[in-house]
Amino acid sequence: MVEAAVCPLNSSAAASTSREVPLRCEHLYLAKPAFLAKILGLALAILSLDARDSSVAHAQAPVLTGVIHSTEGDVQGVVADGVAKFLGIPYAAPPVGELRWQPPRDAAHWTQTLQATRFGSTCAQPQRGVFSAPSDAEDCLYLNVFAPGSTPAEPAKRPVMVWFYGGGLFSGESNDYDGSKLARRGDVVVVTLNYRVGALGFLSHPAINAEGHPFANYGIMDQQLALKWVQRNIAAFGGDPDNVTIFGQSGGGTAVMANLQSPLSKGLFHRAINQSGTRIAVTPPATALKAGQDFAAAAGCADQSAKCLRSLSVEQVLANQAPILRYVTEFPSVDGSVITHPAFEAFSKGLFNHVPIMTGLVRDEQAYFLPEPNTRKPLTEGDFDRYAASFGTEHKETLLKRYPLASYPSPSLAEIAMAQGAKACTARLLDQQWSKYVPVYAYQFEDRTAPSYFPEVSYPMRAYHTAELQYLFPLFRGGQGTSHPLSDAQDRLSDVMVDYWTTFARHGTPDHAGAQAFATWPRYSAETDNVQSLDIPGPSTVDGYGKANDCSLWDAILSFQ
Repeated sequence: MVEAAVCPLNSSAAASTSREVPLRCEHLYLAKPAFLAKILGLALAILSLDARDSSVAHAQAPVLTGVIHSTEGDVQGVVADGVAKFLGIPYAAPPVGELRWQPPRDAAHWTQTLQATRFGSTCAQPQRGVFSAPSDAEDCLYLNVFAPGSTPAEPAKRPVMVWFYGGGLFSGESNDYDGSKLARRGDVVVVTLNYRVGALGFLSHPAINAEGHPFANYGIMDQQLALKWVQRNIAAFGGDPDNVTIFGQSGGGTAVMANLQSPLSKGLFHRAINQSGTRIAVTPPATALKAGQDFAAAAGCADQSAKCLRSLSVEQVLANQAPILRYVTEFPSVDGSVITHPAFEAFSKGLFNHVPIMTGLVRDEQAYFLPEPNTRKPLTEGDFDRYAASFGTEHKETLLKRYPLASYPSPSLAEIAMAQGAKACTARLLDQQWSKYVPVYAYQFEDRTAPSYFPEVSYPMRAYHTAELQYLFPLFRGGQGTSHPLSDAQDRLSDVMVDYWTTFARHGTPDHAGAQAFATWPRYSAETDNVQSLDIPGPSTVDGYGKANDCSLWDAILSFQ
């Protein structure tokens, strides 16, 4: 080798160090030409890789939206896959301290542009199986906006769809629901939001109730405040405040029905979609009050005072909320302000907000609720027997005769069949009441090939409760499950469903003339008892829903009077 002395072209790096480095010549060893060519080739390859890495990094860098001017302050989000996403926008003041168990207050205004690029905290809830997101946060009242394009334009006036998550009103989070496909394909603005759940969202207690404000149904009040935020602000995101659809699944479906019934929601929405919401049993106010007192005693508030209750830590609230959870999954308790009548009474007498309703179930609802996905223990014959008795010991033998265990491969599939009759006939009862006053469009999701985000179980999950969500919100995984991509055939069904949902949001009917090139969906009629079957290879209208689900039997068993 030949040693040559060269001087550095730039000594700024040395000069910038904390200790003094003398300017001097460094040594470079020059190799033979052939070896040097190999070295240069390797260097060029490394530079090429660096350039590609830089390009990938640049492509993956978040692209910011333009600044949106909301009533409370300026907001800037991110753009992904042709959708502008504004995440973690506060719509209410944090319900902490003296604001715990108070109606939500408007969020404070801000002066700096809010970088709405992350979801807000999940509302406080414990770990409860796959479908939960454990959190100890009370500061959680945030919403998210998904709008087509890179920066929404105010004159666009797109239909608005506001989503209430499921979770039995004791769990759930907005983070699980990506509204991008609905926004992009349906040309709508989607809003998802967090609301208080469990004891923090639905406590009825004498000391709190006596303070002179609306009480008990704080989670529903959160939703109503978010709907007021939509009325003030959604035009700035390209949405139409005069065309708002509320939609939700399971506990979110219960929330949709609560807002349908609540006089405080009047004028805040114009259509409603209820997915798998069949909880309309009455929780007497006295039952809710007694549960609140039991909760206070268990949490250590012997004096049953509001001061003690508000001084409890979040951990103490969550650890002792079992008395509240015994009733919170049912229809919210009548409080005289937010909820003024029991659900069936309100709906049968027309005492609800008269808007078009789309509503339905999945085919195998109970597959989700069996204990095995969380406990890993298959259902036994004794479990099935007790389930039949849960409808009343006087009906047990009738049900066991109609759903004989010997007719099913396992107790799990027998219970799924029995539960479907109860749920389908409850849904049909609601269809019959609502359709006296407003247009109703009923469906049943039938795709039994739907991917499961649960661990493997001994029975086929099939069209289980929540299965349809991944067709509306891509890669939905139920909080902590494992998501799976849809097949090509499932993707086509997803497209059809998104078209139905967003067409309903736009026109108040999923069957608007010229809106789509798929099967028509007629309005529900009690005479034909028709539902839209959502299945592969495509949707179809099926009459005689009650007959198919033995509703002549179930109508005599179920009582919501």
